[in-house]
Amino acid sequence: MMKFQIQRKRKKISTGIITTSNSSIQTPELAIVATDGQLRSLPNDVLKDLPSPYFIVNTYHTYTKEIIPKIEKAGGIHSFMQIPDRFIASDSGGFQVFSLGFGRGSGIGKILPTASDSLRISHDDNKNFNKITENRVEFEFDGKPKILSPEISMDLQHKIGANIMMAFDECTSPLNSKEYIKNSMERTHRWLDRSIEAHKGFEENQALFGIVQGGEYEDLRKESARVVGSKDVPGFGIGGSFGDFQEALGTTVGWVTKILPPEKPRHLLGIGKIRDVFAAVEQGVDLFDCVIPTREARHRMLYTKKGRLYLRKLKHLDEPIEKNCACRACVEGVTMSQLWTWFLAHDLRASAYTTLHNIQFYADMMREIRESIEMGKFEELRETYGKVY
Repeated sequence: MMKFQIQRKRKKISTGIITTSNSSIQTPELAIVATDGQLRSLPNDVLKDLPSPYFIVNTYHTYTKEIIPKIEKAGGIHSFMQIPDRFIASDSGGFQVFSLGFGRGSGIGKILPTASDSLRISHDDNKNFNKITENRVEFEFDGKPKILSPEISMDLQHKIGANIMMAFDECTSPLNSKEYIKNSMERTHRWLDRSIEAHKGFEENQALFGIVQGGEYEDLRKESARVVGSKDVPGFGIGGSFGDFQEALGTTVGWVTKILPPEKPRHLLGIGKIRDVFAAVEQGVDLFDCVIPTREARHRMLYTKKGRLYLRKLKHLDEPIEKNCACRACVEGVTMSQLWTWFLAHDLRASAYTTLHNIQFYADMMREIRESIEMGKFEELRETYGKVY
């Protein structure tokens, strides 16, 4: 059974600890995304040495790539990833309802770029690559239909065996009309009831989080927070789209966290930009997950105390990524020019070292956030990071 204890609270901001029978994490914390139960640039036998205590795996991709039978054979996701004492979450497949549906058609993510009025005007709520009904969602995978429903998603996540699992939902597009988002939100609430029913008997070993939707609309977000917050679940996810400007995220999250029960953890799904993390922590968010640390590492982007650095512009520097960094790349003195040479040669060490560095950066930042809350210096830390991010 998962337990959550708040350790220090200042207004909405808090630190806490989540414990289960095999692991614990301090909050706020960000999960490293291991889509297929592994990181693309690192073998699973090194995951135990990473500074990150929290990981999240993708139900849709482990399902369609037939990885779940391998996870079961290994004895569950902790054994499969060779991290028996780490905290692991699994998503429900709800994000793929968006990314492989409306997202695939528009190329738009959860937050709209500026000057997006023309995209809104041209968007058609009836044109979706996925077929969504009250009962289920039908995807197309390799030319064949693949089905997810609340019951199927719960069954798959039970087989994965993560500490936290998410109720099946639809993540809507920021291009969708308010009418569409409202109907989708209400269906997500009904899917939550079905997810809770399908989860019965597994409550002791896996914590099911209900997911709040409602897009960028205050009335819908508050309604969803009231409905989902009233359910007998041990925690909550905050999903969906967040409007058409970056600063909207903190405001939108604030509508939700003001209503959700404060004694239960809140996980902001798929968000991990530095400014967004600080904005959400300020509104009482405890958990995050994002592909940024690993995906951008593979694309030669480095996160440092000096800001986000593109390796191409630093390829002639014969110096390590960052002083006083505990990652393997910096400890071993791997230089910028050396990394660039490895990338050009398609040497696997390049993405491995940049991934190790970015993961260390995010782990250090989350630790600093927790320490700043404990010491009453969160705003100072936010200002420091805000100068370069």
